[in-house]
Amino acid sequence: MNVTAANEIAHDPHLRVMAARVIAQQRWPYVSSILFSLKLVKVRHEELSTIAVDSGWRLYYSPQFVLDQTPEALATVLLHESMHCLHDHAGRFAVIQQPDEHVTWNIAGDAGINAILDEAKMPWPSVEPIRIRDLRHWNITEDMSTEGMFYRLLEVMDKRPFNPDCGSITDRRRRTYELAPSHDVSPGLRIDQQAVVRDRTAHDIVQRSHTQGDVPAGLLRWAQEILQPTVSWREELAGRMRRDLAMVAGRRDYVYTRPSRRQSVMTRLGSTVVLPAMRQPAPPRVACVIDTSGSISDSELRDFASELVGITRASGVSSGVTVIPCDASPGPVQRIRSRSEIERLELPGGGGTDMGAGIQRAQELKPLPHILVIFTDGHTPWPEVQPREFSSVIVVLSDTTTRGDVPSWARVIDLNESNQTF
Repeated sequence: MNVTAANEIAHDPHLRVMAARVIAQQRWPYVSSILFSLKLVKVRHEELSTIAVDSGWRLYYSPQFVLDQTPEALATVLLHESMHCLHDHAGRFAVIQQPDEHVTWNIAGDAGINAILDEAKMPWPSVEPIRIRDLRHWNITEDMSTEGMFYRLLEVMDKRPFNPDCGSITDRRRRTYELAPSHDVSPGLRIDQQAVVRDRTAHDIVQRSHTQGDVPAGLLRWAQEILQPTVSWREELAGRMRRDLAMVAGRRDYVYTRPSRRQSVMTRLGSTVVLPAMRQPAPPRVACVIDTSGSISDSELRDFASELVGITRASGVSSGVTVIPCDASPGPVQRIRSRSEIERLELPGGGGTDMGAGIQRAQELKPLPHILVIFTDGHTPWPEVQPREFSSVIVVLSDTTTRGDVPSWARVIDLNESNQTF
């Protein structure tokens, strides 16, 4: 860099942020798509004392703060804000539906992000970041998700010792300094556009890990989770779920599988023409029975819960997926709509095993589910009579030695078969 350029960066905050973005790209080239999606907006220091990003991925900066930091330190801040975008913290907070706890959510999100930056040994600016070690006395650990840390902090933190504000990228609460979403000069990035950038970034991260192996572990875990569920769905199960969901949801079309209500008129007229019936779309309903008996290990329960993420994404149903924990008797019926709600799933049990009791409880649901998925090791008695209430019954087995005991009316999928992407 020549002397003139160095002087310009030293006195021009916009150029300094741009220089920091180039440094951030050099550190993590696989996040370039997000770094250069952030539109730069200068705001007065009285309105914003540091740097923040809104839910439309526009980056706001205080000129005074920027000029007080080195470009190397600012690069770390840009990567921090980029990870709020990657992790979709604004969208995930909306699912939690606790708007008054936005500060606690920001604390949890910052702690998880900064653990990844510390792992990569990034230099920090003069502002001291929130770290996991600051929360460790509340039993917060690095392996917890943002939702897990958030709910834990709600339980134990009487007052908020930190007051971070990374902008509406964390909670969709528009700040006074933020531009309108449809601003003429700098419109916000739409949600569908953001999803495309996230997918591209996840792909670039995984590719980098294969070729260079220098991606921080936390960032690689995020990318793998975006591209496939934590425990990947088997292709067979994915195909089965998609087909059954499509048949239930349907499309507005004519089918000959059942007679038209007007067929009797044609019969009275002596016509042999068969009229098709209209297949109406109906919201698909999915219920899952999870084996929580004493023979199920903690790791199996984690695997079962992870698979629920795949089911929730596959069904795409706003009403959610019904979950029934069951050992010898069914536990509380719960409804989940997103990954964040899986964090709070109650899976009581530890006794004997009878998946028939869980199936019976599913038969009592109002309205009835169309598809029933049962997660079990298979060490259970099964009903002798096929439950006719469901369009499809899928049994996901964690112990393949019990496959022969599963009734023929159920579709069996081995949980531990070779992984396929969903």
